[in-house]
Amino acid sequence: MNALRGFGTLTWEAIQDAVRRRIVFAIAAMGILSMMVVDSCSSCSTGSLTVNEEAQDLIEVAGYTASITFTTLGLWIVTLAGVLGADHLTQTLEDGTAPLCLARPVSREVFALSRLCGTLGIVAITGLVLLGGTAFLFATRNGLPLGPAVEATAACGLGALAVGALAMTASLFLPRLATWLLVVSLVGVIALAGGFSAAPLEQEGWLSWVGRFGPPLASSMAAALGPWMDEITLPWGPFELWPRLLAWDVVALAGLTWAFRRREIAT
Repeated sequence: MNALRGFGTLTWEAIQDAVRRRIVFAIAAMGILSMMVVDSCSSCSTGSLTVNEEAQDLIEVAGYTASITFTTLGLWIVTLAGVLGADHLTQTLEDGTAPLCLARPVSREVFALSRLCGTLGIVAITGLVLLGGTAFLFATRNGLPLGPAVEATAACGLGALAVGALAMTASLFLPRLATWLLVVSLVGVIALAGGFSAAPLEQEGWLSWVGRFGPPLASSMAAALGPWMDEITLPWGPFELWPRLLAWDVVALAGLTWAFRRREIAT
């Protein structure tokens, strides 16, 4: 019980630290702009467009538009988890907060995980607002079911957990800017690899290995949103990629606790 109480206290302190950061205002501004774009996309349900010399009503492609929009926002949220996690733990080492907190009867593992939870708290609020608002707008205006959006949001959360923990681990060895660049680059490469793995083509090379064994950040969300895209058959079922995603979560959390346990902390 004392360990749980200590973890809860440290997590709340980590959330408060995250809220006080200046980047929160940038996140809020980006969120408002994103919802304005989503509002515009979801309202385009009248009229038609020509595809392969065939006219199609815009309402018929609403599912594709919603899936692309939802997955793009999900990847932005996953990247946000990595960007925030890149310095939320190392900041406590720089300002001396970590030694003070670890002077309490608190293990290093609990402290590191509480900082990660503080980061994910901000990410979760942002994700619920953006993804929830997107799902609501497309459901009310275009008649899309909410079930796939719930599954995709859960997949986004698992992806954010993995990326946040991996970024926090990398920040113990790399400078802040290098960690940010690593996060953005890896999320982009993994999303690209997931897109290639969905194509019905024979693939070789390192990108195919990333798509096959890397964390399915974009592909897990796309698989969950499959019911929104009637005419496209994806190679995965809604929950087929979850075991790999959960495995990466376990690896990321284990790596974070292992790395922080071995980090030398000046007292």
